Amino acid sequence: MMTHAITTGNAKKVAQLQAILAEVLRESLRRGFFGTAAIELSVQDGTIQHIRRTVERIEK
Repeated sequence: MMTHAITTGNAKKVAQLQAILAEVLRESLRRGFFGTAAIELSVQDGTIQHIRRTVERIEK
Protein backbone atom coordinates (compact mmCIF):
# COMPACT_ATOMS: atom_id res chain seq x y z
CA MET A 1 0.00 0.00 0.00
CA MET A 2 1.34 3.43 -0.93
CA THR A 3 0.99 6.43 1.33
CA HIS A 4 2.05 10.01 0.81
CA ALA A 5 3.72 12.40 3.17
CA ILE A 6 1.03 14.60 4.68
CA THR A 7 2.73 17.87 5.45
CA THR A 8 1.52 21.46 5.31
CA GLY A 9 3.96 22.05 2.45
CA ASN A 10 2.53 19.13 0.48
CA ALA A 11 -1.03 20.21 1.21
CA LYS A 12 -0.31 23.67 -0.23
CA LYS A 13 1.50 22.22 -3.26
CA VAL A 14 -1.30 19.70 -3.93
CA ALA A 15 -3.85 22.54 -3.90
CA GLN A 16 -1.58 24.53 -6.22
CA LEU A 17 -1.16 21.48 -8.47
CA GLN A 18 -4.94 21.01 -8.73
CA ALA A 19 -5.39 24.67 -9.73
CA ILE A 20 -2.60 24.42 -12.31
CA LEU A 21 -4.04 21.21 -13.77
CA ALA A 22 -7.48 22.82 -14.12
CA GLU A 23 -5.94 25.85 -15.83
CA VAL A 24 -3.82 23.76 -18.22
CA LEU A 25 -6.83 21.61 -19.13
CA ARG A 26 -8.99 24.69 -19.69
CA GLU A 27 -6.32 26.20 -21.93
CA SER A 28 -5.53 23.10 -23.98
CA LEU A 29 -8.84 21.24 -24.28
CA ARG A 30 -10.51 23.69 -26.61
CA ARG A 31 -10.99 23.84 -30.34
CA GLY A 32 -8.06 25.29 -32.20
CA PHE A 33 -5.38 24.15 -29.75
CA PHE A 34 -2.66 22.03 -31.29
CA GLY A 35 0.34 21.18 -29.16
CA THR A 36 1.58 19.63 -25.95
CA ALA A 37 0.74 20.32 -22.32
CA ALA A 38 2.78 18.90 -19.44
CA ILE A 39 3.00 19.21 -15.68
CA GLU A 40 6.20 18.07 -13.99
CA LEU A 41 6.74 17.60 -10.26
CA SER A 42 10.08 17.72 -8.50
CA VAL A 43 9.88 15.62 -5.32
CA GLN A 44 12.50 15.14 -2.64
CA ASP A 45 12.00 12.70 0.21
CA GLY A 46 8.23 12.58 -0.36
CA THR A 47 7.79 16.37 -0.41
CA ILE A 48 6.84 18.31 -3.54
CA GLN A 49 9.56 20.89 -4.17
CA HIS A 50 8.62 22.43 -7.52
CA ILE A 51 5.80 22.29 -10.03
CA ARG A 52 6.65 23.06 -13.64
CA ARG A 53 3.96 23.65 -16.24
CA THR A 54 4.73 23.66 -19.95
CA VAL A 55 2.32 24.41 -22.77
CA GLU A 56 3.69 24.32 -26.30
CA ARG A 57 1.50 25.38 -29.17
CA ILE A 58 1.92 24.39 -32.79
CA GLU A 59 1.02 27.04 -35.30
CA LYS A 60 -0.86 25.57 -38.25
